[in-house]
Amino acid sequence: MKEGITLTQLKEGGPGAFSRLFTLYYRDLVLYAGRYLSDQTECEDIVQDTFLKIWNRRYQLEITVSLRLYLIGAVRNRCLNELKHRRLTLNTTIEALTWMPARIEEEATLYSELHERFEQALQTLPPLCREAFEMNRFQHMKYQDIADRLGVSKRTIEVRIGKALALLRENLRDFLPLILFFNVW
Repeated sequence: MKEGITLTQLKEGGPGAFSRLFTLYYRDLVLYAGRYLSDQTECEDIVQDTFLKIWNRRYQLEITVSLRLYLIGAVRNRCLNELKHRRLTLNTTIEALTWMPARIEEEATLYSELHERFEQALQTLPPLCREAFEMNRFQHMKYQDIADRLGVSKRTIEVRIGKALALLRENLRDFLPLILFFNVW
């Protein structure tokens, strides 16, 4: 992902630079925090607090990596601190989470990457399947309404949407838990 803003721009740019940084990474970081915490509101609070701390300390910050990596690391550490504070475990122990590999950038499944992957997978669907799927999921149409509009049977629509879901599941199998957790579409 292309770096959207540098530390120097943040220090010199004032609120506009901060706003751009926030807009660029907020949703990505909330999704990333969801890997550690089960409540979306908590994830949002941690990300907002992280941005606030960065803004308040922007003149003292000395960051040797990109702001993106710094933000990911800061959110990760805040989530781990929250888990330790409450003595929670999420399918694994706190110790296991603490010893996660240092290559944070490779581990961070960000919303923008997830969205891009979904769009690519959607484009690979056969046109009739994609049309039925989009009418159902994006226009919130019922199977019978889709069938009536397209002049086919309800069973045909069921088959098309079923095929679309199977193909999307296959193409997005690595992202499925994140899609289900945050219901991003």
